Amino acid sequence: GIAMANGRSLLAGQIATRAAATGEAGEARAKLAEQVAKGLPAEDAVLLPVRVRDAAVSAVPPLADVVAGRAATDPAAASISLRSRADTLFRRPSLENPERLARGSLDLAFVAIVVAPLLLIALGHGLFSTDRDSGAARLVLAQAGRLGPLLLARSVPRLALVAGPILLALALLLATGPDLPGRAVAALAWAGLALALLAAWWGVILWVNSHRVSADGAALALVSLWALFTLVLPVLVAANVQLLHPAPSRLAEMAAVRAAEIAASTEWENDHPEVASSEAEARRASVARAAGVNARVEAAVAPVSARFADALAAQQKASAALAWAVPPLLVSQAMADAGGTGLASAIGFRSAAATHLARFKAALGRVLADDGLLTSQRLAALPRFRPPPPTRPAGPALLWLGLIAALFTGLATRNFARIELA
Repeated sequence: GIAMANGRSLLAGQIATRAAATGEAGEARAKLAEQVAKGLPAEDAVLLPVRVRDAAVSAVPPLADVVAGRAATDPAAASISLRSRADTLFRRPSLENPERLARGSLDLAFVAIVVAPLLLIALGHGLFSTDRDSGAARLVLAQAGRLGPLLLARSVPRLALVAGPILLALALLLATGPDLPGRAVAALAWAGLALALLAAWWGVILWVNSHRVSADGAALALVSLWALFTLVLPVLVAANVQLLHPAPSRLAEMAAVRAAEIAASTEWENDHPEVASSEAEARRASVARAAGVNARVEAAVAPVSARFADALAAQQKASAALAWAVPPLLVSQAMADAGGTGLASAIGFRSAAATHLARFKAALGRVLADDGLLTSQRLAALPRFRPPPPTRPAGPALLWLGLIAALFTGLATRNFARIELA
Protein backbone atom coordinates (compact mmCIF):
# COMPACT_ATOMS: atom_id res chain seq x y z
CA GLY A 1 0.00 0.00 0.00
CA ILE A 2 2.81 2.42 0.84
CA ALA A 3 4.58 1.55 -2.40
CA MET A 4 1.42 2.17 -4.41
CA ALA A 5 0.80 5.54 -2.74
CA ASN A 6 4.40 6.63 -3.34
CA GLY A 7 4.23 5.45 -6.94
CA ARG A 8 1.03 7.34 -7.71
CA SER A 9 2.47 10.52 -6.23
CA LEU A 10 5.72 10.20 -8.19
CA LEU A 11 4.00 9.49 -11.51
CA ALA A 12 1.61 12.41 -11.05
CA GLY A 13 4.58 14.68 -10.38
CA GLN A 14 6.40 13.39 -13.46
CA ILE A 15 3.39 14.08 -15.68
CA ALA A 16 2.81 17.53 -14.18
CA THR A 17 6.46 18.54 -14.56
CA ARG A 18 6.55 17.60 -18.24
CA ALA A 19 3.18 19.20 -18.93
CA ALA A 20 4.36 22.44 -17.33
CA ALA A 21 7.59 22.48 -19.34
CA THR A 22 5.79 21.71 -22.60
CA GLY A 23 3.09 24.30 -21.91
CA GLU A 24 5.60 26.99 -21.02
CA ALA A 25 7.61 26.38 -24.18
CA GLY A 26 4.48 26.34 -26.33
CA GLU A 27 3.21 29.55 -24.79
CA ALA A 28 6.54 31.30 -25.35
CA ARG A 29 6.70 30.14 -28.97
CA ALA A 30 3.11 31.26 -29.63
CA LYS A 31 3.80 34.69 -28.13
CA LEU A 32 6.94 35.06 -30.21
CA ALA A 33 5.13 33.95 -33.36
CA GLU A 34 2.51 36.61 -32.70
CA GLN A 35 5.20 39.29 -32.37
CA VAL A 36 6.88 38.17 -35.58
CA ALA A 37 3.59 38.20 -37.47
CA LYS A 38 2.74 41.71 -36.29
CA GLY A 39 6.16 43.07 -37.16
CA LEU A 40 8.62 44.95 -34.95
CA PRO A 41 10.92 47.90 -35.45
CA ALA A 42 14.33 47.00 -36.87
CA GLU A 43 16.14 47.64 -33.56
CA ASP A 44 13.79 45.20 -31.80
CA ALA A 45 13.51 42.64 -34.61
CA VAL A 46 17.23 41.85 -34.52
CA LEU A 47 16.86 40.67 -30.91
CA LEU A 48 14.22 38.06 -31.72
CA PRO A 49 16.69 35.18 -32.33
CA VAL A 50 17.86 35.57 -28.74
CA ARG A 51 14.28 35.39 -27.47
CA VAL A 52 13.44 32.11 -29.17
CA ARG A 53 12.87 29.42 -26.56
CA ASP A 54 12.31 25.72 -26.93
CA ALA A 55 12.17 22.83 -24.49
CA ALA A 56 13.66 19.36 -24.59
CA VAL A 57 11.16 17.30 -22.61
CA SER A 58 11.72 13.62 -21.93
CA ALA A 59 8.96 11.08 -22.39
CA VAL A 60 7.00 10.18 -19.28
CA PRO A 61 8.42 6.93 -17.84
CA PRO A 62 5.63 4.40 -18.35
CA LEU A 63 6.25 2.68 -15.01
CA ALA A 64 7.49 5.47 -12.76
CA ASP A 65 4.76 4.51 -10.27
CA VAL A 66 6.14 0.95 -10.09
CA VAL A 67 9.90 1.47 -10.21
CA ALA A 68 11.08 4.95 -9.21
CA GLY A 69 14.66 4.49 -10.38
CA ARG A 70 16.20 7.85 -11.24
CA ALA A 71 12.89 9.55 -12.02
CA ALA A 72 12.88 11.60 -8.82
CA THR A 73 16.44 12.91 -9.29
CA ASP A 74 16.94 13.30 -13.04
CA PRO A 75 15.62 16.44 -14.73
CA ALA A 76 12.66 15.90 -17.01
CA ALA A 77 13.16 18.95 -19.23
CA ALA A 78 15.79 21.43 -20.38
CA SER A 79 15.42 24.95 -21.75
CA ILE A 80 16.81 25.39 -25.27
CA SER A 81 17.89 28.79 -26.60
CA LEU A 82 20.70 30.50 -28.48
CA ARG A 83 22.49 31.15 -25.19
CA SER A 84 22.17 27.59 -23.88
CA ARG A 85 25.20 25.32 -23.68
CA ALA A 86 25.32 21.54 -23.70
CA ASP A 87 27.37 21.48 -20.49
CA THR A 88 24.81 23.54 -18.55
CA LEU A 89 21.54 22.11 -19.83
CA PHE A 90 20.99 19.96 -16.73
CA ARG A 91 22.91 21.79 -14.03
CA ARG A 92 19.87 23.16 -12.24
CA PRO A 93 17.30 20.41 -11.82
CA SER A 94 14.42 21.20 -9.50
CA LEU A 95 14.59 19.00 -6.40
CA GLU A 96 11.36 18.98 -4.46
CA ASN A 97 12.77 17.47 -1.27
CA PRO A 98 16.52 16.69 -1.16
CA GLU A 99 16.23 14.86 2.16
CA ARG A 100 13.58 12.51 0.79
CA LEU A 101 15.63 11.93 -2.33
CA ALA A 102 18.65 11.02 -0.21
CA ARG A 103 16.58 8.47 1.73
CA GLY A 104 15.15 6.96 -1.43
CA SER A 105 11.60 5.96 -2.17
CA LEU A 106 9.81 2.77 -1.19
CA ASP A 107 8.31 1.58 -4.46
CA LEU A 108 6.92 -1.70 -5.73
CA ALA A 109 10.34 -2.65 -7.13
CA PHE A 110 11.81 -2.35 -3.62
CA VAL A 111 9.08 -4.66 -2.34
CA ALA A 112 9.80 -7.22 -5.06
CA ILE A 113 13.60 -7.12 -4.78
CA VAL A 114 14.18 -6.60 -1.05
CA VAL A 115 11.07 -7.49 0.94
CA ALA A 116 9.60 -10.40 -1.03
CA PRO A 117 12.72 -12.62 -0.86
CA LEU A 118 12.77 -12.19 2.92
CA LEU A 119 9.15 -13.31 3.08
CA LEU A 120 9.99 -16.32 0.93
CA ILE A 121 12.85 -17.22 3.25
CA ALA A 122 10.58 -16.89 6.29
CA LEU A 123 7.98 -19.16 4.68
CA GLY A 124 10.30 -21.67 3.06
CA HIS A 125 13.44 -22.07 5.17
CA GLY A 126 11.90 -25.09 6.91
CA LEU A 127 10.14 -26.51 3.88
CA PHE A 128 11.67 -29.94 4.48
CA SER A 129 14.28 -29.23 7.15
CA THR A 130 11.60 -28.93 9.84
CA ASP A 131 10.34 -32.44 9.09
CA ARG A 132 13.90 -33.75 9.19
CA ASP A 133 14.59 -32.01 12.53
CA SER A 134 11.43 -33.36 14.15
CA GLY A 135 11.96 -36.89 12.82
CA ALA A 136 8.67 -36.77 10.91
CA ALA A 137 10.32 -36.86 7.48
CA ARG A 138 9.94 -40.63 7.07
CA LEU A 139 6.28 -40.50 8.13
CA VAL A 140 5.57 -37.58 5.83
CA LEU A 141 7.20 -39.36 2.92
CA ALA A 142 5.25 -42.53 3.68
CA GLN A 143 1.98 -40.60 3.61
CA ALA A 144 2.84 -38.45 0.59
CA GLY A 145 4.22 -41.31 -1.46
CA ARG A 146 6.81 -39.19 -3.24
CA LEU A 147 8.69 -36.11 -2.12
CA GLY A 148 8.26 -34.22 -5.42
CA PRO A 149 4.47 -33.75 -5.24
CA LEU A 150 4.75 -32.90 -1.54
CA LEU A 151 7.31 -30.15 -2.18
CA LEU A 152 5.23 -28.85 -5.08
CA ALA A 153 2.13 -28.70 -2.90
CA ARG A 154 4.09 -26.81 -0.27
CA SER A 155 5.81 -24.49 -2.73
CA VAL A 156 2.88 -23.19 -4.77
CA PRO A 157 0.89 -21.65 -1.86
CA ARG A 158 4.00 -19.98 -0.44
CA LEU A 159 4.99 -18.51 -3.78
CA ALA A 160 1.43 -17.35 -4.40
CA LEU A 161 1.26 -15.78 -0.94
CA VAL A 162 4.32 -13.62 -1.72
CA ALA A 163 3.87 -12.97 -5.44
CA GLY A 164 0.09 -12.48 -5.32
CA PRO A 165 0.03 -9.11 -3.49
CA ILE A 166 2.80 -7.76 -5.71
CA LEU A 167 0.99 -8.69 -8.91
CA LEU A 168 -2.29 -7.41 -7.46
CA ALA A 169 -0.67 -4.06 -6.63
CA LEU A 170 0.76 -3.88 -10.14
CA ALA A 171 -2.66 -4.61 -11.64
CA LEU A 172 -4.29 -1.93 -9.49
CA LEU A 173 -1.69 0.65 -10.51
CA LEU A 174 -2.26 -0.20 -14.16
CA ALA A 175 -6.04 -0.08 -13.81
CA THR A 176 -6.11 3.23 -11.95
CA GLY A 177 -3.14 4.92 -13.61
CA PRO A 178 -2.89 6.94 -16.82
CA ASP A 179 -2.76 5.38 -20.26
CA LEU A 180 0.85 5.94 -21.26
CA PRO A 181 2.57 4.62 -24.40
CA GLY A 182 4.32 1.32 -23.74
CA ARG A 183 2.89 0.96 -20.24
CA ALA A 184 1.37 -2.50 -20.74
CA VAL A 185 4.51 -3.94 -22.34
CA ALA A 186 6.71 -2.45 -19.62
CA ALA A 187 4.40 -3.87 -16.94
CA LEU A 188 4.63 -7.36 -18.45
CA ALA A 189 8.42 -7.14 -18.49
CA TRP A 190 8.47 -5.89 -14.90
CA ALA A 191 6.14 -8.65 -13.72
CA GLY A 192 8.26 -11.25 -15.51
CA LEU A 193 11.40 -9.95 -13.80
CA ALA A 194 9.73 -9.98 -10.38
CA LEU A 195 8.45 -13.55 -10.81
CA ALA A 196 11.78 -14.72 -12.24
CA LEU A 197 13.65 -13.29 -9.23
CA LEU A 198 11.24 -14.99 -6.82
CA ALA A 199 11.63 -18.25 -8.74
CA ALA A 200 15.42 -17.96 -8.49
CA TRP A 201 15.23 -17.37 -4.74
CA TRP A 202 12.83 -20.28 -4.34
CA GLY A 203 15.26 -22.49 -6.22
CA VAL A 204 17.97 -21.48 -3.75
CA ILE A 205 15.59 -22.19 -0.84
CA LEU A 206 14.84 -25.66 -2.21
CA TRP A 207 18.54 -26.31 -2.74
CA VAL A 208 19.41 -25.36 0.85
CA ASN A 209 16.56 -27.52 2.16
CA SER A 210 17.85 -30.47 0.16
CA HIS A 211 21.01 -30.58 2.30
CA ARG A 212 21.22 -32.08 5.75
CA VAL A 213 20.89 -28.84 7.68
CA SER A 214 18.52 -27.87 10.45
CA ALA A 215 15.73 -25.39 9.87
CA ASP A 216 17.60 -22.78 11.92
CA GLY A 217 20.75 -23.42 9.92
CA ALA A 218 18.85 -23.10 6.66
CA ALA A 219 17.31 -19.82 7.82
CA LEU A 220 20.72 -18.45 8.80
CA ALA A 221 22.28 -19.50 5.49
CA LEU A 222 19.45 -18.04 3.44
CA VAL A 223 19.34 -14.74 5.32
CA SER A 224 23.11 -14.47 4.94
CA LEU A 225 22.81 -15.02 1.20
CA TRP A 226 20.02 -12.45 1.02
CA ALA A 227 22.09 -9.86 2.91
CA LEU A 228 25.16 -10.56 0.77
CA PHE A 229 23.45 -10.31 -2.61
CA THR A 230 20.83 -7.67 -1.76
CA LEU A 231 22.67 -5.30 0.57
CA VAL A 232 26.44 -5.83 0.43
CA LEU A 233 27.40 -6.68 -3.13
CA PRO A 234 25.39 -3.89 -4.84
CA VAL A 235 27.15 -1.31 -2.67
CA LEU A 236 30.54 -2.86 -3.42
CA VAL A 237 29.79 -2.88 -7.14
CA ALA A 238 28.79 0.80 -7.11
CA ALA A 239 31.88 1.80 -5.11
CA ASN A 240 34.32 -0.16 -7.27
CA VAL A 241 32.77 1.06 -10.51
CA GLN A 242 33.39 4.66 -9.44
CA LEU A 243 36.94 3.80 -8.42
CA LEU A 244 37.65 2.07 -11.72
CA HIS A 245 36.20 4.87 -13.84
CA PRO A 246 36.41 8.15 -11.87
CA ALA A 247 34.88 11.28 -13.37
CA PRO A 248 37.19 14.28 -13.96
CA SER A 249 37.12 17.25 -11.61
CA ARG A 250 34.43 19.85 -12.18
CA LEU A 251 37.02 22.51 -11.37
CA ALA A 252 38.73 21.75 -14.69
CA GLU A 253 35.47 22.42 -16.50
CA MET A 254 34.91 25.67 -14.63
CA ALA A 255 38.44 26.83 -15.44
CA ALA A 256 37.96 25.99 -19.12
CA VAL A 257 34.68 27.93 -19.21
CA ARG A 258 36.19 31.03 -17.66
CA ALA A 259 39.29 30.97 -19.84
CA ALA A 260 37.22 30.52 -23.00
CA GLU A 261 34.88 33.39 -22.07
CA ILE A 262 37.80 35.79 -21.51
CA ALA A 263 39.60 34.74 -24.69
CA ALA A 264 36.48 34.93 -26.88
CA SER A 265 35.40 38.30 -25.50
CA THR A 266 38.87 39.79 -25.96
CA GLU A 267 39.16 38.44 -29.48
CA TRP A 268 35.78 39.86 -30.45
CA GLU A 269 36.62 43.30 -29.06
CA ASN A 270 39.96 43.31 -30.89
CA ASP A 271 38.40 42.23 -34.20
CA HIS A 272 35.40 44.57 -33.98
CA PRO A 273 36.60 47.92 -32.56
CA GLU A 274 34.31 49.96 -34.82
CA VAL A 275 31.15 51.59 -33.55
CA ALA A 276 27.90 50.49 -35.15
CA SER A 277 26.22 53.00 -37.42
CA SER A 278 22.76 52.54 -35.90
CA GLU A 279 20.94 51.08 -32.91
CA ALA A 280 19.80 48.10 -34.97
CA GLU A 281 23.35 47.37 -36.12
CA ALA A 282 24.63 47.70 -32.57
CA ARG A 283 22.09 45.21 -31.27
CA ARG A 284 22.76 42.85 -34.13
CA ALA A 285 26.47 43.01 -33.34
CA SER A 286 25.70 42.31 -29.68
CA VAL A 287 23.63 39.24 -30.60
CA ALA A 288 26.39 37.98 -32.90
CA ARG A 289 28.97 38.58 -30.16
CA ALA A 290 26.94 36.62 -27.60
CA ALA A 291 26.49 33.74 -30.04
CA GLY A 292 30.17 33.72 -30.91
CA VAL A 293 31.33 33.76 -27.31
CA ASN A 294 28.84 31.01 -26.47
CA ALA A 295 30.14 28.85 -29.32
CA ARG A 296 33.77 29.37 -28.27
CA VAL A 297 32.99 28.45 -24.66
CA GLU A 298 31.04 25.37 -25.72
CA ALA A 299 33.92 24.23 -27.93
CA ALA A 300 36.42 24.74 -25.10
CA VAL A 301 34.34 22.81 -22.60
CA ALA A 302 33.44 20.00 -25.00
CA PRO A 303 36.56 17.88 -24.27
CA VAL A 304 35.97 18.06 -20.51
CA SER A 305 32.27 17.26 -20.93
CA ALA A 306 33.21 14.38 -23.21
CA ARG A 307 35.43 12.95 -20.47
CA PHE A 308 32.49 13.14 -18.06
CA ALA A 309 30.26 11.38 -20.58
CA ASP A 310 32.89 8.73 -21.24
CA ALA A 311 33.37 8.11 -17.51
CA LEU A 312 29.62 7.79 -16.99
CA ALA A 313 29.29 5.41 -19.94
CA ALA A 314 32.21 3.34 -18.65
CA GLN A 315 30.63 3.19 -15.19
CA GLN A 316 27.34 2.08 -16.68
CA LYS A 317 29.04 -0.59 -18.78
CA ALA A 318 31.06 -1.93 -15.83
CA SER A 319 28.02 -1.92 -13.53
CA ALA A 320 25.94 -3.74 -16.14
CA ALA A 321 28.68 -6.36 -16.55
CA LEU A 322 29.13 -6.94 -12.80
CA ALA A 323 25.38 -7.07 -12.24
CA TRP A 324 25.22 -10.48 -13.93
CA ALA A 325 26.94 -11.89 -10.84
CA VAL A 326 24.48 -10.12 -8.49
CA PRO A 327 20.92 -11.09 -9.50
CA PRO A 328 19.11 -8.51 -7.29
CA LEU A 329 21.24 -5.73 -8.78
CA LEU A 330 20.61 -7.08 -12.27
CA VAL A 331 16.86 -7.12 -11.63
CA SER A 332 16.95 -3.60 -10.21
CA GLN A 333 18.69 -2.28 -13.31
CA ALA A 334 16.48 -4.29 -15.68
CA MET A 335 13.30 -3.13 -13.94
CA ALA A 336 14.38 0.49 -14.15
CA ASP A 337 15.31 0.12 -17.81
CA ALA A 338 12.01 -1.61 -18.59
CA GLY A 339 10.09 1.08 -16.70
CA GLY A 340 11.91 4.02 -18.30
CA THR A 341 13.60 5.22 -15.11
CA GLY A 342 17.06 3.67 -15.55
CA LEU A 343 20.43 5.25 -16.17
CA ALA A 344 20.35 4.26 -19.84
CA SER A 345 17.13 6.26 -20.32
CA ALA A 346 18.66 9.27 -18.59
CA ILE A 347 21.81 9.14 -20.72
CA GLY A 348 19.73 8.73 -23.88
CA PHE A 349 17.61 11.78 -23.05
CA ARG A 350 20.66 13.93 -22.24
CA SER A 351 22.34 12.92 -25.48
CA ALA A 352 19.20 13.63 -27.51
CA ALA A 353 18.79 17.03 -25.82
CA ALA A 354 22.41 17.96 -26.59
CA THR A 355 21.95 16.92 -30.23
CA HIS A 356 18.75 18.96 -30.48
CA LEU A 357 20.49 21.99 -28.96
CA ALA A 358 23.23 21.79 -31.60
CA ARG A 359 20.64 21.59 -34.41
CA PHE A 360 18.59 24.41 -32.89
CA LYS A 361 21.58 26.75 -32.53
CA ALA A 362 22.81 25.87 -36.01
CA ALA A 363 19.43 26.90 -37.47
CA LEU A 364 19.49 30.20 -35.58
CA GLY A 365 23.13 30.67 -36.60
CA ARG A 366 22.11 30.57 -40.24
CA VAL A 367 19.54 33.27 -39.53
CA LEU A 368 22.20 35.47 -37.90
CA ALA A 369 24.62 34.87 -40.76
CA ASP A 370 21.98 36.00 -43.25
CA ASP A 371 20.24 39.18 -42.14
CA GLY A 372 19.49 38.40 -38.48
CA LEU A 373 15.73 38.79 -38.99
CA LEU A 374 13.39 36.07 -37.77
CA THR A 375 10.39 35.57 -40.04
CA SER A 376 7.35 33.37 -39.51
CA GLN A 377 8.71 30.87 -42.03
CA ARG A 378 12.08 30.70 -40.29
CA LEU A 379 10.43 30.34 -36.90
CA ALA A 380 8.23 27.48 -38.13
CA ALA A 381 11.24 25.76 -39.71
CA LEU A 382 13.19 25.56 -36.45
CA PRO A 383 13.74 21.93 -35.37
CA ARG A 384 11.52 20.38 -32.72
CA PHE A 385 12.68 17.97 -30.03
CA ARG A 386 11.65 14.34 -30.23
CA PRO A 387 12.38 12.35 -27.07
CA PRO A 388 13.97 8.92 -27.47
CA PRO A 389 12.04 5.85 -26.28
CA PRO A 390 12.50 5.56 -22.50
CA THR A 391 12.32 1.77 -22.15
CA ARG A 392 14.71 -1.06 -22.95
CA PRO A 393 13.98 -4.79 -23.35
CA ALA A 394 14.43 -7.08 -20.35
CA GLY A 395 14.83 -10.35 -22.24
CA PRO A 396 18.49 -11.12 -21.34
CA ALA A 397 17.90 -10.57 -17.63
CA LEU A 398 14.77 -12.73 -17.72
CA LEU A 399 16.66 -15.52 -19.43
CA TRP A 400 19.54 -15.36 -16.93
CA LEU A 401 17.20 -15.46 -13.93
CA GLY A 402 15.35 -18.39 -15.48
CA LEU A 403 18.64 -20.26 -15.86
CA ILE A 404 19.53 -19.58 -12.22
CA ALA A 405 16.12 -20.80 -11.05
CA ALA A 406 16.37 -23.92 -13.24
CA LEU A 407 19.91 -24.64 -12.04
CA PHE A 408 19.16 -24.53 -8.33
CA THR A 409 15.82 -26.28 -8.74
CA GLY A 410 17.57 -29.05 -10.68
CA LEU A 411 20.28 -29.39 -8.02
CA ALA A 412 17.61 -29.51 -5.32
CA THR A 413 15.62 -32.11 -7.26
CA ARG A 414 18.70 -34.30 -7.57
CA ASN A 415 19.41 -34.07 -3.84
CA PHE A 416 15.79 -34.76 -2.91
CA ALA A 417 15.76 -37.80 -5.23
CA ARG A 418 18.64 -39.22 -3.27
CA ILE A 419 16.70 -38.70 -0.06
CA GLU A 420 13.78 -40.67 -1.50
CA LEU A 421 16.09 -43.55 -2.42
CA ALA A 422 17.75 -43.65 1.02
